[in-house]
Amino acid sequence: MFKINHEEAKGGFELVAPGDYEVTVHNYELKKAESSGNNRIVVDYEIRSDVNQPHQGQKILFDNFTVTEKAMWRLHAISKAAQFPDGMQFASYKEWADTLMGKHLVITVGHREHNGNKYPEVKGFKESTAGAPQNGPITIDDSDVPF
Repeated sequence: MFKINHEEAKGGFELVAPGDYEVTVHNYELKKAESSGNNRIVVDYEIRSDVNQPHQGQKILFDNFTVTEKAMWRLHAISKAAQFPDGMQFASYKEWADTLMGKHLVITVGHREHNGNKYPEVKGFKESTAGAPQNGPITIDDSDVPF
C-alpha cells in the first residue's frame, strides 16, 4: 500500500534543450515515406544516464533517414559517429540499422516547430567521448528495496 504525495511529483515531460548529448541508439523502424514512397529508416535515441548530462534517460524519437542519393550523407555521418570502419559494407539497410542498434554517439539537438509545438530534432552527429557504459556489479541491500 502507498499514499500519493503531490510534493514528490516530478515536473513531467521536459523539452530536451538544444545542445550535444551522449546517446545510445535505442530503436529503429523501417518505413516508406508517405509523400514520396522512398524507403526510410526511423531511429530513436536514449540520452545516456551513465553520463553526467541534462535530460538523462529521455528519448529523442523519429530521426528520419530517407534512403535517397541526396540524403545518403546522413547515413554516412551517423555511421562515422558510431565508429563503423571506413569501407564497411552492408547487404541491406536493415543490416545497417541492426548494426547501429546499441551504438553510443553524440547527437546535436536543435528544435523544430510543428502545429505550434516544439520538438527536439537531430541536427548532427559526433563520436562519443564517454565510451561504452561501465557495467560493474550492482549491490543492493534491504534498505534499497521499498517493500
